[in-house]
Amino acid sequence: MSQTAPPLAAASGRFTFPGTGIGVNRMGYGAMQLAGPHVFGPPKDETAAIAVLREAVKLGVDHVDTSDFYGPHVTNRIIRTALYPYTGVTLVTKLGARRDDAGNWLPDLGPDGLTRGIEDNLRNLDVGHIDIVNLRIMDPDSDIAGPVATMRRL
Repeated sequence: MSQTAPPLAAASGRFTFPGTGIGVNRMGYGAMQLAGPHVFGPPKDETAAIAVLREAVKLGVDHVDTSDFYGPHVTNRIIRTALYPYTGVTLVTKLGARRDDAGNWLPDLGPDGLTRGIEDNLRNLDVGHIDIVNLRIMDPDSDIAGPVATMRRL
């Protein structure tokens, strides 16, 4: 005898992002592992990654946490393939880092890096705006005033 899992909204409750009217189920999908090993390069099986995203949304996931520096550029392209035009899905991304050719994580908090990051996210997700953008701070001693001002402008 099979049982159907309760919808995520009932199982996990709702959350509204502070300062917005954007409400989502508390259970979202973190897209970091859609990329290859160590969050670098393509996945072993892109078809399976697409299927996982579609099944998550089918089961009630209504927001996806991503970043264009995953891969880099890999996860957002997979998300676009699987879910575009994002009906009923809130996209949440982050800025403030980048990957070098060896896959190292590097802080990227300057205006040019943050601008490039948002442009990469917009292009690879094929959207005109991102609902929620988080700032990744890799060094706790980093000054956040400049990056926050840049993000506000963006």
